[in-house]
Amino acid sequence: MESLLAAGPAVPEVEGDGRNDCSVSLLRRWREVELNSPVKPGERSGASSVIYQDALYVFGGYGGSGRLDDIYRFNFPSRYWTRLEVQGTVPAGRENNGAVVHGNKMYLFGGYSGFTWLNDFHSFNFDTSTWQAVPSGHKGSVPSTRFGYVSAVHGDFMYVFGGYDGSAWLNDMFDFDFERGSWYSTQVQGFIPSGRSCPSWATHNGSVYLFGGYDGVHRMNDFHQFRMGSRTWSSVRSAGQVPSPRYFHASVVYGNSLFLFGGYSGQERLNDLYEFRFDCHTWFILSTEEPPSGRSSLVAEVFNNSLYVFGGYNGSIVLNDFYEFRFEPVSIPPSNLVDDLRKLINNPAFADVTFVVENQSVYATRAHLAARSEHFRALFYGGMRESSDAEEQIVLQDVAHPVFLLLLEYIYTDQVGEISSELAVHLLIAAERFLLDRLKALCEDIIRKSISIDNVVQIMMTAKAHRADGLKDICMDFIITNEEKIKPTPAFKELIQEPTLMYELLMRRKPTK
Repeated sequence: MESLLAAGPAVPEVEGDGRNDCSVSLLRRWREVELNSPVKPGERSGASSVIYQDALYVFGGYGGSGRLDDIYRFNFPSRYWTRLEVQGTVPAGRENNGAVVHGNKMYLFGGYSGFTWLNDFHSFNFDTSTWQAVPSGHKGSVPSTRFGYVSAVHGDFMYVFGGYDGSAWLNDMFDFDFERGSWYSTQVQGFIPSGRSCPSWATHNGSVYLFGGYDGVHRMNDFHQFRMGSRTWSSVRSAGQVPSPRYFHASVVYGNSLFLFGGYSGQERLNDLYEFRFDCHTWFILSTEEPPSGRSSLVAEVFNNSLYVFGGYNGSIVLNDFYEFRFEPVSIPPSNLVDDLRKLINNPAFADVTFVVENQSVYATRAHLAARSEHFRALFYGGMRESSDAEEQIVLQDVAHPVFLLLLEYIYTDQVGEISSELAVHLLIAAERFLLDRLKALCEDIIRKSISIDNVVQIMMTAKAHRADGLKDICMDFIITNEEKIKPTPAFKELIQEPTLMYELLMRRKPTK
């Protein structure tokens, strides 16, 4: 699908003194990926690719003599390629179609078979290695046949933009609703990019960023943003070293930057690497050592702190070399502190104290409880009897077993999960008893969202009894606003037993004119 021309140019270095002032100065090196597998995918360009869990999946593409329908998985931790044995109805071989992930499946739309442009819709189940035609993929406003389009997922919607249908370069847009199982013509707003095929695109913070492409006459280097939440297009204004016009290139996002690599300029295959910083809307060309040869129609994906580039077309032959470019020298895993601390909740293997709550044993660790709660600090380290007897079980009265487990969850993780407002009331009472002010406030926030005509009086009385002043004030404001509706309720009559609350309510009322 591409003209046969030569490889890409060398690139100049950018001077700068660090990333915080929107400058780039580090010289970084590309490395060929060292494999532990005896096989790897054959040469190909225009393959589809996605990341799922800790693996790269590559499907199809053009192999030099025909379009392919095989699928390979590269496991990043083991550095091992596997050709998958698949079940189901395998899509016909194709190239230049976008693949996306939704749930535990890869979705594949359209492409070019070597004979015709396609608009079929398939899914691949990662768990069972099974292909199937999407049952509802023919329903609704199905996009016309095309290849070289933009695809992205946001929530339960897959978006398709533009591409080439064999006769025209398109700028129409469609979305597939996974919940409803139907295609729709997307009602977009804003400045819509002109018709084109084979731009690069990547997603960041709910937006698709599109760069360049080909409209049948011109290679382009314009830059656009599509906000998927509001379905709005806009042109991205940018400064710095804007990449030259190109298509069949690739973009990825890492951190707060978009990186753009390679492509075809109309005269040569490129191997330059650019960075666009979202914080300052500025492009930088990156100076790198030993980059891959210039290429177009390549696979480019990010895993951990690295960009991986596989295959493509160099103007003479299709490729299957595999390169890694590290954005950061060291991959720092995300923190798992909360998950680790969660393992301490009611775990007898780690416990050094046992509570008895509603005749059930609950296990905990004294140091953590004491560090988080003044009540437990005094209980265990303040000279009380429980502090000197490590073997004796501590019986807790007037607290429910599920409530105490939630209280422990907060103590260990500083979090409260999804709980009902009714349960939050009991947890608030426990939070006051065990001197956990933040937990008390979190419960107040959960409860106030459920305030209604029927329960506001009872919630206000509970708030007063347990010194939840913020919640009490919210209830009083609600009662004053809805006074005529609340006064006839049986609960309002209970306020007769609370003269202090009645007085506060009277003082808050605005005088009638």
